[in-house]
Amino acid sequence: MSSLIGALLNRLRGTFAYLSLDLLRRIEIRYRLITAFILLSLIPILISGYISYVESTEAIRDKAEIFSKEVVKQVSKNISLLMEQIETESSVVVLSDQVQGALTRVAHGSAKEQSEAHQDMTRLLLEHYGSVDFINQKYLLDKNNRIMDTQAFAQLTRGVMRLVELAPAQNGRPYWGSYDNGVGQQNLGMVRAIIGKSNNRRIGTLVLVIRPEHFSTIFNDVALGSGTQICVIDASNNKLIVRADGTSTNPDGAVEPGLIAKIASNAPHEPGGFVDFEGKRGERYLAAYSSIPGTTWFVVSTVPEKKLMAEAQSVRNQIVLVGISGFLLSIFLAYFISHSISAPLKELVRKMHDTGNDAGAEAEVLAETHGDAGGKDELGRLAQRFERMSAAIRQKIQKINEINASLEQTVVNRTAELVTREQESRTLIENSPDTITRYGRDLRRIYANPAFCASVGRSLGESLGKRPSEIPGGANALIYEKKISEAISSGKSGQFELRWASKDGQEQCAHIRLTPEIDRSGKVNSVLAIGRDLSDRMAFEATIWRQANFDALTQLPNRQLFHDRLDHEARMSHGSGRSMALMLIDLDRFKEVNDSLGHDTGDILLIEAARRITSCVRESDTVARLGGDEFTVILSNLDDTESIERIAKTIITTLAEPFKLGPDEAFISASAGVTLYPNDASELDVLFKNADQAMYAAKNAGRNRFSYFTPDLQVAAENRRRLMNDLRAALHGDQFEVYYQPIAHLATGAIYKAEALIRWQHPERGTISPVEFIPLAEDTGLIVPISDWVFKQAVHQVREWRNRFHPSFQISVNMSPVQIRQDSMVCTQWSDYLIREGLPGESVAVEITEGLLLDAGLNEKLLTFRDAGIRISIDDFGTGYSSLAYLKRFDIDYLKIDRSFVQNLSFDPDNQALCEAMVVLAHKLGLQVIAEGVETIEQRDFLISVGCDFAQGFLYSEPVAPDQFEALVWPNAEEGAAGRSCVVPQREEPCTEHAGGLSA
Repeated sequence: MSSLIGALLNRLRGTFAYLSLDLLRRIEIRYRLITAFILLSLIPILISGYISYVESTEAIRDKAEIFSKEVVKQVSKNISLLMEQIETESSVVVLSDQVQGALTRVAHGSAKEQSEAHQDMTRLLLEHYGSVDFINQKYLLDKNNRIMDTQAFAQLTRGVMRLVELAPAQNGRPYWGSYDNGVGQQNLGMVRAIIGKSNNRRIGTLVLVIRPEHFSTIFNDVALGSGTQICVIDASNNKLIVRADGTSTNPDGAVEPGLIAKIASNAPHEPGGFVDFEGKRGERYLAAYSSIPGTTWFVVSTVPEKKLMAEAQSVRNQIVLVGISGFLLSIFLAYFISHSISAPLKELVRKMHDTGNDAGAEAEVLAETHGDAGGKDELGRLAQRFERMSAAIRQKIQKINEINASLEQTVVNRTAELVTREQESRTLIENSPDTITRYGRDLRRIYANPAFCASVGRSLGESLGKRPSEIPGGANALIYEKKISEAISSGKSGQFELRWASKDGQEQCAHIRLTPEIDRSGKVNSVLAIGRDLSDRMAFEATIWRQANFDALTQLPNRQLFHDRLDHEARMSHGSGRSMALMLIDLDRFKEVNDSLGHDTGDILLIEAARRITSCVRESDTVARLGGDEFTVILSNLDDTESIERIAKTIITTLAEPFKLGPDEAFISASAGVTLYPNDASELDVLFKNADQAMYAAKNAGRNRFSYFTPDLQVAAENRRRLMNDLRAALHGDQFEVYYQPIAHLATGAIYKAEALIRWQHPERGTISPVEFIPLAEDTGLIVPISDWVFKQAVHQVREWRNRFHPSFQISVNMSPVQIRQDSMVCTQWSDYLIREGLPGESVAVEITEGLLLDAGLNEKLLTFRDAGIRISIDDFGTGYSSLAYLKRFDIDYLKIDRSFVQNLSFDPDNQALCEAMVVLAHKLGLQVIAEGVETIEQRDFLISVGCDFAQGFLYSEPVAPDQFEALVWPNAEEGAAGRSCVVPQREEPCTEHAGGLSA
């Protein structure tokens, strides 16, 4: 089988070759061209004509469908509007109180009431529908479907009765239907059940019979095509009920069965559509239909397909005429074109023949061996001439090739040298860290090395052909293009620095050198741009600038940037006329947190505090950290002071909230001072001093608050400055005195302890309380020499009293926290001084605050006191920030209960409980307890009852001079009572003045 197919294919190939290469080649080209051109011209005309005919037929059908659908849809909508108008009028009737009352009287009233009701309903129907010409008949029925109209004497027809029977199923909505009136015509009827308002049940029925002509007038406004008919049919009985002239299409009013079948098959799915059907006589029709909502009626528009396609037949005839005309025209064009092709071809054959003769005798003999040219067409003869020429040309080419071979070798050698040099240059350019690009006269990039592509984050393909404004782009790209344009126009080199943003958004900076490149004509045809990256230098400069202007911990502006912004905001405030506020914030008790939880935890607190302060101000405001726990806030463009107070209160409240520091929780507060520019000061250094004074006023007022600067604060600051100057001269001017307050042993009443308390006798101001000058001494560092002086005075005094009165007498000396932090050798110096004075260490007790226990380096210093035998007392216990574990860790001898726990001891159960707990705790740890501020006998008796060891306060004595102390404690000293302690008589009334120490 396969061999048979192969033989058949070979036969076909042979036949095709004979026809195309032998038989057709015997016919001249012009005749073949004429035939081909005519065929190629007719085939498209025939195909396009057929397609046009089919498309025109479909287009006519589609247009008819769209038009018919729109017509029936509009007619359906208009009929629905007329029906709604009739329904609305009927609603007024059935819902009126007259109809409702009349039907109720008919159903339940007396004979007289029923008669009156009949008359009322007759009158009502006449009023509503008597003048309506399209209402053919009207009936008002009771619930038993009896006619209530006294003027209607005829019985209801069977068609009307059928409509009445269907009305209750509509639940009070109107029901529309049609029926045969007995003379071959269809009447239209609307039946509406009347529902009682009181019981919601049917109490009657309203029946209206409408003339079909009322609806047929709608068709007058519809423009119909030739042969198009429009009508309304009732699908429930397959009857034609309305058409354009108001009559039925045939005597029995029946609809074409084919149309009803088509509509019935589509109606459940679509309310409207377009169908074709066959009539009773075999004619084909096209119909568009649309249902009337709420009824079984359809508006139908029909048109005979024959009339619709008459236009398509005309199009077909025109196409045939165009085809014949095209055929005749193609014959003329074919001849004209074929002649234009064959004539030059004949001329070419003649010239090739002449050229072949000039090629030489050898070529002539070679050509004659290929046979005669007879029986060949123009192309065959032309081929023979080409063969003669090719033989001659091959001889010439052989000689030329020999010459080219030598030239090619020379070119290869020269090219190898150029390639080597080009490779060296390319290696240098492509591996250069500098960016190298070339731009044409249109400012578009024609070369870019890898360094440039890497810097802009684009591939070579993306970079080439782009302007600097496109890649890398940015605000400075136009400057770059301007520089390139200047180099092209002037022909001079140039260099500059350019900043731009890379693809990842990082700012780049490069030093760019532009070199114009000139062609042979002397014109600049391109510009070479070499750029060196300066981004590392920029980053280094930015880092240096940030380190110089921002706090490394909180990332807030530091003192230097703060002063720059303060100066800027002051100039802006001066120009705008608006006020500016400067707020200085200091964190209260931050040092205690730093000492107790460590500096790393303190740094975390500072970072969180900075975040909280920043969150309380506007974006236009400046928050800076001056150092330590001091922050500043610049509030600019202020219209009133209410916003200042609101921001200050928010900051104070926010900083008072607990700080979550890992596993620990810390509580601090803040004191803030506020001053206004230019109201309080126009000079910035004065303005800053004002804020500092206001901040200290807030601290002195109890902390955790803010304070405005006032002129009184300036006066106070001046007094503070003067007092500080006087304080520097007080020590050398012998203006200080040491007073002593006795400490009584509660069990025996004996006194062999006292506390040394400093007093300043100012030559002009008199006695100055330690509360005023001790903080100044701590701020200025004068507390160190003052404390040393008090310690030495106490040592001299205790040595005298031990020698004269009591060999175990002990004096307590307060040690300032500032001194023990500033003077690392104070403990050693005091211990050595005792040894030099020949006194034992237990003759002196050093009082420190419990906050010092948090200092990690304090343990070693306290060991120095312990080694020297000096006793250590914790002053104001219970008021500081410490842990009870430190009492066990350090060598402590005494606990002094702060006077705040003692003052209400006689009646406050909470203070009683706290004091008793402190005593028990101290005794369990092996410590003795001293109660401060004892002023009443009741306080003393309670302390005795809980086992307190010592008491100190105005109940025994206020701080007094040494001679007064001796007279108080040892009144019989002149009579030889030395060596014995004395019981001091106790006051019945407490003194109102409290004593102060170094830090009180």
